[in-house]
Amino acid sequence: MKKVIGIIMMMFVFQGMAQNLKKVEIIEIQTSALCGECKERIEDKLNFTKGVKFAELNLENKVLTVKYKTKKIDAAQIKTIISMIGYHADDVKRDKESFEALPGCCRDENASCTKK
Repeated sequence: MKKVIGIIMMMFVFQGMAQNLKKVEIIEIQTSALCGECKERIEDKLNFTKGVKFAELNLENKVLTVKYKTKKIDAAQIKTIISMIGYHADDVKRDKESFEALPGCCRDENASCTKK
């Protein structure tokens, strides 16, 4: 009887451990970033955000790849952070005031930028 109870308890422990494996997710977010300054701004903000393990923006297609801990932050919060910096994030529109505070090269793709 003690062995059966022990086996059942071990099953619950292993099941709990298996559920803990899916704590990190990777998402791709379409942004409105234009230049190297945009890339630096977005990556710096997200890479120092609690729960984000990794953020990298591909400027060629404007897609941001984010690896994050699901217990600390979720995709909606990440998109909100991006919008509050001044950029569109998938269907989340950029914050107008933050966008207007960005340097000219980050607002107009025809403007010159020091970081391409």
